[in-house]
Amino acid sequence: MPSQGQAHRTLGRASGPRRALLRQLVTSLIEHDSITTTFARAKETQPLIEKLITHAKDGTVSGRKHIYGFVFNPELSMKKLYDELAVRYKERTGGYTRMLHLEPRDRDAAPMAVLELLGGQKDLRLYLTAKAIARAEVAGKTKLDMATALNKRKIEANMENGEQLLREKVELMKQIYHSGRHSQDVLMDISENSKRTADGNSIDK
Repeated sequence: MPSQGQAHRTLGRASGPRRALLRQLVTSLIEHDSITTTFARAKETQPLIEKLITHAKDGTVSGRKHIYGFVFNPELSMKKLYDELAVRYKERTGGYTRMLHLEPRDRDAAPMAVLELLGGQKDLRLYLTAKAIARAEVAGKTKLDMATALNKRKIEANMENGEQLLREKVELMKQIYHSGRHSQDVLMDISENSKRTADGNSIDK
């Protein structure tokens, strides 16, 4: 949490390394539509990407210079910002992203999150919640962590046939765990079959 009188989280870094980290996170989010990182890093990244998208929509010279100087891969990132994201969000006045809370990280219990651009190709809430529930069930746990339980309720409440869809994905993830396959290998398969999105809101170094 930022301390009193502090405008932002330091993220355990001096000013220069902190800025470099956030530039990398923003660049990755533009290129991939979503990132997985700590909750603190996601919170600091969110207003930066929102500002860049607004600059792209405005189309000003100063905005273009700002974007060019901030992202690490300006040719690729600017093309997507101007040709795709500015068009995707032309009717929105803000709120281009959402953040999805995840289970705490195993090694240090750090709060984790997914930060994603709205309207992308992946339904990450459904996929990641199913993955967390499957992991808990395989481990024999009877109680979900708070973030997973909250996401489960949102999916069941906001998605058409949400309870059934979630259970299907949980069973698929359990099969993956038992077969020894890596869950990331089937992310695109799950995404293509999960076009419906739930209401709501992660690179880990």
